[in-house]
Amino acid sequence: MIDIGAKQEEAMIEGRYFPPGSSRVVAASLSGVPERLVLRLAGETEALEPVIASVSDPVAAVPRKITFADGGVFEAPLGADVDGFLKTGGSFFARLMRLEGHPGFVAAAAVVTMGLIFVVYRFGVPLLASGAALVTPQPIIVAMDRGTLETVDRTVFSPTELAEERQKALHDMFGELAQIAGDDGPALRLELRQGGMIGANALALPGGTIIVTDELVGLARSDDEIAGVIAHEIGHVRERHSLQQIYRVLGIGFMVGLIGGDASQLVDDVIVQASALQTLVYSREFETHADLYSVGLMAKAGRDPLAFVGLLDRVVEDAGGSDETGWFSTHPGTKDRREAVRQRVEELRGQ
Repeated sequence: MIDIGAKQEEAMIEGRYFPPGSSRVVAASLSGVPERLVLRLAGETEALEPVIASVSDPVAAVPRKITFADGGVFEAPLGADVDGFLKTGGSFFARLMRLEGHPGFVAAAAVVTMGLIFVVYRFGVPLLASGAALVTPQPIIVAMDRGTLETVDRTVFSPTELAEERQKALHDMFGELAQIAGDDGPALRLELRQGGMIGANALALPGGTIIVTDELVGLARSDDEIAGVIAHEIGHVRERHSLQQIYRVLGIGFMVGLIGGDASQLVDDVIVQASALQTLVYSREFETHADLYSVGLMAKAGRDPLAFVGLLDRVVEDAGGSDETGWFSTHPGTKDRREAVRQRVEELRGQ
């Protein structure tokens, strides 16, 4: 205890004091210097010399609290310069709050934050998706494949109307390409369907199922065109594009839960979505890689590796699209794809 008549320090904060072990609240003032504080309580004739144990970080609209070694707490009013009084220079949060008052800093922080979000989305998520696709257990991939096929059959497709002879020819062609592609990945199988609202198209599911629509077969002018598209879809399977794309769409939380947690409910969430096909809209990068895979596979099969680009042109025209690659386009335009395929064919011929 010190006598109340001692010389008061110039610096002072008026606030409230919560005595240790009590629910009482007392008006109080804190003065002095950090090495020797003086706490005066309203109605008391003697002052205390408390020792600081901790100081709370600044939070908007929340009073700062100074906790003493004996358990007592001094609460400063909003706006009080606690850091200046204690001559601490302020914690990280205190400095951050001061910076938040400067419009320039706020604008710069917003730009940096948006940049970080873009970097994570553009590079971080694809990298994680690639790693997750490599370690996903095969039973889960098979379940996703089967469930997605059931969903699209129920919501989009209908049974094929191709003649049995034509179906057999397509299955034979598929078997030839699958054999050349080898066993490095899920077992491949072909499903033929009426395309419904998606029309002339083909797609690959994560577990090796490749769907070709009757409408696509109808647009083709040669078997090599169809074979090139099938080889392209095999490329998506072999390079795990379908699984990576699902992970990219559904996000990091899904990847973590699927690989490290209880996968049953997560798989159900994927296979019951009516929008299952939307997860298989590939990026430019994936489409380009699948095109180049198709070129190699078609060359090994002794088929025309350029043929499928002509079919792509007609598919795009049938859908009212453009052959140019737009800035915001998720797919490479057929003009760019044709050039990339042509260059790859020339490279193979020069080897």
